[in-house]
Amino acid sequence: GLLPSTEAIIGVTERHTRLRTVDMFSLRPHYAETLRLWREKFGDNRDAVQALGFDEVFHRMWELYLAYSEAGFRSGYLDVYQWTF
Repeated sequence: GLLPSTEAIIGVTERHTRLRTVDMFSLRPHYAETLRLWREKFGDNRDAVQALGFDEVFHRMWELYLAYSEAGFRSGYLDVYQWTF
């Protein structure tokens, strides 16, 4: 996927539209917590996931993805914003 920076989004909207940023609200802490909960629930349902035909490699891949995404949001490396124009 593509994760454009806030600077890139603001630059493009200012150059190519009449939209101007009025406010930005970071949802970063909420995303980190959501990813933690998803990872926890995914682990709690390991047997159900295997019953659907998914193997250990699939499980480890998703566990890693959810964990490093959570870490990215907790550290501030990743963020997501709600924009008001």
